Amino acid sequence: MTLQSQTSELLPGFDHAAFDSNAVFRVLLDALSRPGRIYDVPVSVATPDGLNATTTATLLAMADMDTTIWLSPTCVTKAATDHLKFHCGCPISDDVAKADFAVARIDDDLSFITHLSVGNAEYPDQSATLILMVDEISNAPAMKLTGPGIKDSHDLDIKKLPASFHAWRAENHHMFPCGVDVIFASPTKIAALSRTTRIEVI
Repeated sequence: MTLQSQTSELLPGFDHAAFDSNAVFRVLLDALSRPGRIYDVPVSVATPDGLNATTTATLLAMADMDTTIWLSPTCVTKAATDHLKFHCGCPISDDVAKADFAVARIDDDLSFITHLSVGNAEYPDQSATLILMVDEISNAPAMKLTGPGIKDSHDLDIKKLPASFHAWRAENHHMFPCGVDVIFASPTKIAALSRTTRIEVI
C-alpha cells in the first residue's frame, strides 16, 4: 500500500487548523477555569471509530508530538490511533501512568484512574488530564460544585458516574497543587472539573 493510499483512508482534521484549534483551546480553558459550566464545542470535526466528536476536537487542539495519549480498551481502535498520530504527531502509550491525556468512556472500567500521574510539588503541571466520554451533560442537581472559578455553587449531572470516581476525586482534590483535571465530553458539549473543585454528591 502506498503512502498516498494510506493517507487517503484517514479522516480530515480541522477544516481551518489554526482558527479551529484556537477556538477549541479557548473553550477548554474557559471550561477548566469555570468548573461545571457547560460549553458547546465550537467546531465540527470528522470522528474516528473509538472517539466522539468533542474528544477528537479536544485532542486535535491540545495534543502534539510531546503529548502522550492513553486510550482505554474500548477507545484504542486503529482508526483512532492512526488519526491522532497523523494529525497530532502524538505518541500513543499502553501505560496509563505515562499519559498526559487519558481517554475513556464513562461505562468503562475506571479503575485505571488511580494510576494517573498527579505531577509533583515542583512540577504540578506535569499531571494527567482525564477525558471521559459521556452521553449527556446537564446542570441537573446531582453534584454541587464549589471552589475557585465558581460563584457560590454550581450544579452538574453526569449520568453513570460510579461511587469509585467520587472517592478518587475527593482524594485528588486534597493533593492540590498536584492532581488530575477532568474533562467530560458529550458528542457536542464539554464541562470540566478542575483539581481545585470540591464536589458534594446530592
